[in-house]
Amino acid sequence: PEPEPEPERPEPLGRRRRARVLSKRSLLRNVLAASALGAVSARGARAEGTVKFASGDEAPVLCTQAKEGMKKRRGIIDVSDTTVFERTPCKLGGYVTKTPYSLRAPDYFEPLTGYMNGGPDPSGLLDMRLESMAFGGDRPVTVVVSDGKTADRKNYPWVGKASITELGGPDEFLRVFAPQLSVNEKIATSETVDGVTYYKYQLYKAAANYNNRKVISAAVYNGDLITCVGLASESNWEKAKPVLLDIVDSFRVG
Repeated sequence: PEPEPEPERPEPLGRRRRARVLSKRSLLRNVLAASALGAVSARGARAEGTVKFASGDEAPVLCTQAKEGMKKRRGIIDVSDTTVFERTPCKLGGYVTKTPYSLRAPDYFEPLTGYMNGGPDPSGLLDMRLESMAFGGDRPVTVVVSDGKTADRKNYPWVGKASITELGGPDEFLRVFAPQLSVNEKIATSETVDGVTYYKYQLYKAAANYNNRKVISAAVYNGDLITCVGLASESNWEKAKPVLLDIVDSFRVG
């Protein structure tokens, strides 16, 4: 007959306690590792939804253009209205300035194209225009890039300057840039990146039926002024604010 197996001997009490402690520590490490991985994945997902819009490049998303016979249509631009607009590839920038620039924005912002000289705006005064209806409200959230020139102005004191600082501080520049500007609230700051100084603003004007919230970054580069402006209405400002601040903060020239 086969010998009977020896009965299992219970582990000493101290060893069992150490094993339980190690198991709890291992579990905690696994939980922390999973949490960290989830956080990294979440950050990666947000980063993947943000794309670079750079002048001179093909747009990273399909652009929006008015259908035949719809280009002179007036009123609020709703890029989600497929009866008015259609999607097409397009090239960004180069319409009013040759100064290179870029910004980063979520991929649900759509560049406009096909207007005056193929550009993004019927007025012919903008170099890039991005629109999104993703924030709700009564009108789109918009991001525009321009050289600050308008049809009714001929004197541009920034032309030929090496830096925006030659026009004074942020408050002084704003008076030069928009002499008739009247706002109820204003936050003005400055930042220098890679030798280029940017003046940044958050502006609010109490008004109805109007994009009364503006976020601006402006810089002078090689004698040219380039501005990036984010616009929202009171109806979608709270949702759009962090996104517009990130977009405008990412704006770079040169």
